[in-house]
Parts: sequence; C-alpha cells; structure tokens
Amino acid sequence: MRRTGERRTAPDLPGLLEAHYDDLRRFAFRKARSASLADDVMQDAWIKLSDLMRSPGFDGATVINPISYLRRLIANLVIDRQRQAAAQTRRVSTGDLPLDARSETPSAFQVLAGRQEMAIVQAAIAELPDKCRAVILLYRGQDLTMQQVADRLGISSRTVENHLARAMTHCRRRLRDARGDG
Repeated sequence: MRRTGERRTAPDLPGLLEAHYDDLRRFAFRKARSASLADDVMQDAWIKLSDLMRSPGFDGATVINPISYLRRLIANLVIDRQRQAAAQTRRVSTGDLPLDARSETPSAFQVLAGRQEMAIVQAAIAELPDKCRAVILLYRGQDLTMQQVADRLGISSRTVENHLARAMTHCRRRLRDARGDG
C-alpha cells in the first residue's frame, strides 16, 4: 500500500498497450466494427502514447488505472476516426470538396500540393531503416495485411506493428515539419 506523500511512478503506457495488445485490439474492433479501422486505431494509439510519454508536460503518475486509460484512449480514437470518415462522406456527397466546378478532377493547385506531399512522404520513407521501409511499403503500398507482411518478411505481427508505428510517426513528423506546424 502506498503511504501518504509517496509519489506514484508513471506507467509505461506504450509498453502496457503492447502487453495487452490482443485484448485492446478486440476492444477496438468491437467499438469500430471494422478490422482495418481497429488496426489503424491501435497504430494511432501507440503513436499517441509514445509522443505523450516524451512530452515534457505529461505526468503519467496521475493515471490511476492505466488499462482504463488505454481503453478510453482507444474508444476516443475510434470516435475520431468515425467522425473523420463521416465528415469526408458529407464533403463528397454535398460537393464541398474544392474541385474544379466544371469537372470531377482536382484543380492544378491540388495536384501540385498532392505531388509535393507525396515527395515529402517518399523522402521520409527513404530515410527509414531497411526493414521498417519494407514493412510500410508492403502494408501501405501493396495493401497487404499485417499478417501477410509478417509472413512475407519472416517477422512477428507485433514487429510489423512496431515498424508501422515508427514509419507513420516519421512520415507524419516530416509532413508537419514541411508545413511548419511542428
């Protein structure tokens, strides 16, 4: 039992996410009702927790029940993803996308911006270690499942998850840096 005045140690939230991965992924799947959305949410959760643990203002000692904290984080990420998808659907169905009014094709500005972002992402992927780069290219580039990537590369699906999280964090950071918001 903790004595009064004794400081709690901060839990290793990314480590707990990994230790309870299967249970938390099932939880994400029940909330999302989609295996691919559950996988994306688990990656987002790992990235968010890793960033959070490195942020100077975070005091993990205030997390009283780490597993409940992880479940709440995952539930919130599912809701965020579902809202984003609903907003995207509304934009597409109501015509709010900034497309050229005469056609369904993107404007020249959108094409240029897309090409610039793609070049940033390609450069970021090129900077990754070989195995990490192979994982992201198979998963996102060839649209393989995590298990298919693991089988093809002879690694565990957990290792695939870790490589994907690392690659996604790196690419997002490069995009943020290029936009000047990070």
